[in-house]
Order: sequence, then structure tokens, then C-alpha cells
Amino acid sequence: MPTRDTARACDAGLPTYDVVIPCFNRAESVSRAVESVLSQRPAPARVILVDDGSSDDTAVVARALERRHGSVVSLLLPRNAGASAARNAGLGLVRSEWVAFLDSDDAWLPGAAPALLAATAGCDVVVGHFRRAWAGGEEGIAECGWSGTDILSALALTGAVGPSWSIIRRSSAVASGGFDPSFHNCNDWDFYVRVAAAGARFRRIDDAVALYHVAASDRLSLDEATGAANAARVRAHPSLRDLPPKRASFAVPAPAECLSLD
Repeated sequence: MPTRDTARACDAGLPTYDVVIPCFNRAESVSRAVESVLSQRPAPARVILVDDGSSDDTAVVARALERRHGSVVSLLLPRNAGASAARNAGLGLVRSEWVAFLDSDDAWLPGAAPALLAATAGCDVVVGHFRRAWAGGEEGIAECGWSGTDILSALALTGAVGPSWSIIRRSSAVASGGFDPSFHNCNDWDFYVRVAAAGARFRRIDDAVALYHVAASDRLSLDEATGAANAARVRAHPSLRDLPPKRASFAVPAPAECLSLD
């Protein structure tokens, strides 16, 4: 049965959406991510929490959120399979026209949903801005890794789109094959390259829609060789190989965005 907020979205002419939140050992932060989404107006039809075989109390928290909120669904994977597999499992449960993939240590800012949804007409991916947030409570200025021009040229440089500050048409995510589990990192970058290469239409908005929580040093991979190898794999995609090399003129959450491990 449609929720009240789903009905409001339809009445406002906005499409309905689901949010997939993959989580691994994020018992302390996943509630913040969920609440940031549920407070949106319109709220999502469903929030799909995918616990990726956590060894802490993440599964307990996910089940509690499911009991507390009728629109929250928790999916507990039997073992840790990585962020790509967790997102794909969540994508398999999505029923709305649009889906957002919010990282469990990030959060949506007030007004994120209407800002993203209002720009969906005639496109397949809407990209907003984000603000970096540090453990001490400091927040940075609004940033976006994509200038708004040719998306493939931007993706030829770096992972210019982050899942926490974008929303994608479900059919485009499915048609791309979802996230590639063979990428232990750089999986987001690879995903958006394949989505763009398949002809998806991207649009950038000026609104800051998410807080990107900068990970502590012990949450980052220091294996720069693996990160470089995966970046090379992404840049070897046929749609990027023939693009002329250019210098980046925008800021992105790097190297953590490529090197962080779930």
C-alpha cells in the first residue's frame, strides 16, 4: 500500500524513490543515515538496509529500524561480500522508478529529496553537491566532482559522481548490470562509467544534498597499488580509452573515494 509520503510525491508531480543503504560494521552511524532519509519530504517509498555480514551490532540496529519504521526493510547477508554485492542485493528489492545509494556513514541534508527529484524529468541520473564532514563536527563548502559538461570526459579523469549525492533511474541501474563485485574499490566510479556509456542522461544541480563523512585513517586502505590498478581498469573502458587526456579542474573526495573499503 502506498505510504502517505508516496502519495504526496505523486500529488506534487515528483516520482517515487527508494534508498538502498549498504552497511558493514556501521552500527554507530547507520541510524543517522536512515533518519536523514526518512525526514525528507517526500520520504522514500522504502529504505532498504543491506547488512553485509557485519561482525558488530549493525544487524541488530537494522532489525530495530525495520520494526520502528514501516518503510524500512532490512536484508542481512550471510557473509561479507563487499559494497558492490550489497548494493546489488538492495537493487534487487527496489520497486520505485528511482533509487539512491546512500553510504551508511553519510547522510542526506534537509531538502535533498525534492531537489534531486525535481530535476529528474528527461534524464536518468541527477547529481548534486556534497559537503565534507569531519569527526569534530566541521563541515566544508559545497563541492561536486562533475562540472556539468560532458560526463564521460569527467569520468575519464576520476570518480566524478558519488552515490550518496546522486539518484538514478532504476531501469538504468539494472541495464548497466549493477555494481561490479570484482572491484574491491573504485566500484562506484566503474558503475557510473558503464551507466554513462550505455547512454544514460546525466544532469547536475547546484544544491548540496549530502554530507560526506570523511573516514578515519583506520578505515582507509593504504594499498595504493590496488587503487591504482583498479583506476587503470576503469579508465580502460572502451568509452574512455579514446578521450583526450585532460587535467582535472574540480575537487572530488579522493583518494578516499577510490581507496576506501567496505
